[in-house]
Amino acid sequence: MKICAQIIGIIVLARLLKEVDGKGEISDLESLAKTDAMYTALLKEINSTFHKRPLLAEKNAEFEKNFQTVLVALNLSMYEIATKIDVYTDFTVYNQIRLELEREIFKKLQVAERLQKMENLMPTCRIFFANQQVQLIGSFSQSNLMKLEILNHPGPECENVEVQKIFIAPTSSTARPDNYDTEILKVLAKYRTRPWGKKTYRDFDEKIWNLFMAINSEEQTFKKNALAAFKKYDEDRAILDKALAHRIAEFEKQIPHETNPCRVDLIRLKKELGRAMFETTQKKHNSLVATNYVKTCLNNQIKLFLAMNDLTL
Repeated sequence: MKICAQIIGIIVLARLLKEVDGKGEISDLESLAKTDAMYTALLKEINSTFHKRPLLAEKNAEFEKNFQTVLVALNLSMYEIATKIDVYTDFTVYNQIRLELEREIFKKLQVAERLQKMENLMPTCRIFFANQQVQLIGSFSQSNLMKLEILNHPGPECENVEVQKIFIAPTSSTARPDNYDTEILKVLAKYRTRPWGKKTYRDFDEKIWNLFMAINSEEQTFKKNALAAFKKYDEDRAILDKALAHRIAEFEKQIPHETNPCRVDLIRLKKELGRAMFETTQKKHNSLVATNYVKTCLNNQIKLFLAMNDLTL
């Protein structure tokens, strides 16, 4: 487990701290004084840091016991440096483990709190997580060993299982009523600028005007029908406009390779297709049908003539 690995690492580091002069022995008086000064300063730092107890450690008897040993060690002479080192090391190890365990407790509390807010949580699991929250909160004032036991005591039915097993499957679903006003406003916002820029587009303006009328109406049926009609129109328009743009691009590629009078006729057809962009969907469709077979002009003069006639109808 991640926590256990971190705890082992802390303990190993702590043992290394106890090594003085490589063998756990003080070589001379000067070295003894320096070492004593260093560990005394470290103990004083602990005292100043935790003189006012952390909120989560105020009622923690184990924390208080370890902290009191620090206060006692501060009054020891330099000849009791070994005890000072042990006290500093023991407190540091204890406190690091405490902090790591409390971080894990906070994480578990957050999960339990989120699950408690879910309406379809199984009743048995709701009770389990409620009890778990009480245990986790209470563990802040308990020993590190108790913290570890609580963290490593999952509920077999509510933890470490598939998520869907702790929730009640919905028996029925009630669809929310459609909010036509919201949908219409989205469309109006989308087309604040008309398709293809600011050019006059009467057919589009007529269709979208119905939505303006619908948004001011109290009749939901009118809103629904107006929205459905515009969406259908807009879908067809977009498909036809894309096809027109593609056809125009084909003609633009073809025109440089043609000679008059065919070249002139193709240019005229291309302009007609461009104007069709702002016509009704029916006229867009007619333009596409009329120019569908105009692939090359050299051998299709008759077809080209017929296509031009169709566009003028």
